[in-house]
Amino acid sequence: MSKNVTYDKVNKIYGEGSKNPVHALKDVSFTINPGELFCLLGPSGCGKTTLLRSTAGLEEISSGKMYYGDVDISTIPPYKRNIGMVFQSFALYPHMSIFENVAYGLRVRKVPNDEVKRKVTDVMKLVGLEEELKRNPSPTALSGGQQQRVAIARALVYDPDILLLDEPLANLDAKLRRYMRAEIRRIQKATNITTIFVTHDQEEAMAVGDRLAVLRKGVVEQIGSSDELYNEPNNAFVANFIGKMNFFESETISVDSDSYSVKIKGSNVGITVRKEKSHIEPRIGERVLVGGRPEHLIVSAQKTDDSIEGRVHIIQHLGSFIRYEVDISKDISPVTLEIDMDSLQKDIHEGDMVYVSFKKDRLYLFSPEGREL
Repeated sequence: MSKNVTYDKVNKIYGEGSKNPVHALKDVSFTINPGELFCLLGPSGCGKTTLLRSTAGLEEISSGKMYYGDVDISTIPPYKRNIGMVFQSFALYPHMSIFENVAYGLRVRKVPNDEVKRKVTDVMKLVGLEEELKRNPSPTALSGGQQQRVAIARALVYDPDILLLDEPLANLDAKLRRYMRAEIRRIQKATNITTIFVTHDQEEAMAVGDRLAVLRKGVVEQIGSSDELYNEPNNAFVANFIGKMNFFESETISVDSDSYSVKIKGSNVGITVRKEKSHIEPRIGERVLVGGRPEHLIVSAQKTDDSIEGRVHIIQHLGSFIRYEVDISKDISPVTLEIDMDSLQKDIHEGDMVYVSFKKDRLYLFSPEGREL
């Protein structure tokens, strides 16, 4: 039966007591539901792999508690935690056949041969490697995607309580990554094993996970579904990490009952942002960041009262939309905007002067603090 995983004020400090300790995890507290496919997401050094390795027992936490179900496993050694783990490198044994690679965990547990054969056959069927099992070659004779499936099968074959995936798709090419992330979700839902998936790729996390946790410098910034994190980011960091966000340094000029009016720095453009799209409560004269996703901006050859002038740097045809990169005045931050339009604007070419405006009620308001990755 699937189990929940709970972290209760988990801290991990490397070099504790030294002159330069590294606080890799800071009071991490949240619960992963039974059977959930949960993604840990963030830039390099944010603490996601440390949290995964701590869950596996490969790292000892400095303080706090971790639970599998109702059992505190904080001090239980790794071999008693009944976890399955898939590493970025696959870590398959080249001198063994794929059958023996998958069977290895069962052999260690002294499972009878008949049951080993049945379990290996069943799990290889689950991951779609029935034909390869009949040939039973060394893993070195398989493609990268097939090797990844063998690694997943090996982690699943002994019915772990928790499955841990540490950037499992990082060594695959882009097309195969897209295919394998769908396969991982299919396999996970078929087994219903509580799974933690670590990645730095936000598109991968959004495609795979039931919920995501975005980490930065050891702190969990936000937890939610892909839709929640994309459409309702808590701060500028999450907004720019989950998808792309264009930011405009601005100043609050008035506060109404349901909205804020701000003026974009370096321009005469005023913007109204609904309070429901703001995660701060700025006072008049206070600095703020206006955020707009590429699809929330409009590029036009025609000037309007609420538009910003810029020059088209690059036009990219990206299938379902056209992306315009527009350089704006250096007095306005950022210098380059990304704007996604449904179709090619016939009167706009690379190098042209254009005007950028905003879709009403689609903009966000953030604190200017902590915007950096």
